[in-house]
Amino acid sequence: MRIFLAVLAAMGLVVTPAAPATADHSRSSPDAAGALLAAFDDHALVAKSSPDVGSFLLDLVRDPRLPGKVNDIAVECGNSLYQPVLDAYIAGADVPIADVRPVWRNTTQPSCGFSTFYEQLFPLVRQVNTTLPASRRIRVLACDPPVDWSRIHHPADFTPFEERDPAIVSVLKTQVLQKHRKALLLFGLGHLTHNTGSAVGRLEQEYPGSAFVVADHRGFLKDNARLEPRLGSWPSLTTLKNSWLGQLDASYFPLDRDFPPGTKGFPGVDAYLYEGPAGTLLREPISARTVLDTDFLTEMRRRATALEAPPGALEWPEFFLQRERDSGVLLGD
Repeated sequence: MRIFLAVLAAMGLVVTPAAPATADHSRSSPDAAGALLAAFDDHALVAKSSPDVGSFLLDLVRDPRLPGKVNDIAVECGNSLYQPVLDAYIAGADVPIADVRPVWRNTTQPSCGFSTFYEQLFPLVRQVNTTLPASRRIRVLACDPPVDWSRIHHPADFTPFEERDPAIVSVLKTQVLQKHRKALLLFGLGHLTHNTGSAVGRLEQEYPGSAFVVADHRGFLKDNARLEPRLGSWPSLTTLKNSWLGQLDASYFPLDRDFPPGTKGFPGVDAYLYEGPAGTLLREPISARTVLDTDFLTEMRRRATALEAPPGALEWPEFFLQRERDSGVLLGD
């Protein structure tokens, strides 16, 4: 049979089945976790927007390959004022979770307090560390400014903590880069893009090429039905350089600033994570623990009053409760 096929091939009569027109896996890895961890071979910082809409990040923390690649996980939803208690908890000390909740509840960002992601992430890292020798245990770095809400009574009291990127830069520089460690960064993408005034952009002025930035697929802004199938199976990670994604006009991607006409790819981003079709992505539910904590909700209202936040502003907990009532389960609802 092999000889017969070879003869047919020589005669030009064998037709190799073509790949589906919509499939394009160039420079795309079906082992998204492995591809992301491989980026640590050449970079001290691998940055991904967080939290994600699937289980990718939590599964990554469970991945046995992670401790050999990562020393630290740096998070946006973490008040650096509480780093000592966070360190003790993550290291396995006898610290109740109630003492750790202020880490993500008392940040400058009210939305952090309602997140279900961080209240799962910290206990999970602590649990993973119980299986590791001391030299390989993972540290969690809180990177939000060290605001003490008990001292915030007027808008002026909060002013020194409004700009967050300098605090992020300080933590990553002193706790990671200067110590020659490697960190997984979990922040909103606005803090991560290259060649901007972002935290990563500022760090790379002193540490060029130190970061590898991953953006999440949330749907292309146009032609999504045609382009999305080209991303293939999920989860997968595709590097933009020399791939079809890198050749797309930048207008296909959700950008937070204007770029010159003709700009290609996702500016400031190195790779694109596909966790499934945009129409099937799930919204992160708000934390029931926070909603049921009436003392904390009262404190949030006090903060909103201290900041003179107008009715319906982000600082009021009623905003999140109303949004939860009005929203659907899917991210696009």
